[in-house]
Amino acid sequence: MNGNGKEYALAMFGIALEKENLEVMQEDMQMLKEVLGENPGYLEYLVNPAVKKSERLENIKEVFEDKVCEDVYSFLCILCEHEDTYCINEAINEFSNMYENYMHFATAVVTSAVELTEEEKAKLISKLTKVTGKRIVASYEIDKNLMGGITVEVDGMFYDGSVRKNLKNIKEVIS
Repeated sequence: MNGNGKEYALAMFGIALEKENLEVMQEDMQMLKEVLGENPGYLEYLVNPAVKKSERLENIKEVFEDKVCEDVYSFLCILCEHEDTYCINEAINEFSNMYENYMHFATAVVTSAVELTEEEKAKLISKLTKVTGKRIVASYEIDKNLMGGITVEVDGMFYDGSVRKNLKNIKEVIS
């Protein structure tokens, strides 16, 4: 990666703040990410130099013009015009990171041995909010290998409250 994605994201973020449509642009960028993730051949098409630029631009118009806000549509066209469509995923990810930081969001991945109840989830989110000072958006995973307890990854930090870790600690103390 050459950093072009970050530059595009920064420009998009500035536009979103200026026009006060940050949330709309974030939703559209995430929709774009999903579309590209579900259709990897489409990105290959957009970066293919054998396909005429005018054809790629026409295709972008057909697929996205009425599906995303004007600024996200323009973003796609500019990427295509400048032959930078290869950095679209980087730009989307950078934009999302900027959005989360600006909105004081943190993404947490919670892994537990069994499914957590809604009450347990609420208590955990409350605790993580206090620890990080941010609003938490959590995703939940089940891992039977934990035997019990949970692990949480948030803001690059890993918290291990699993039974497996506690058993390992006890084993080390006994040794």
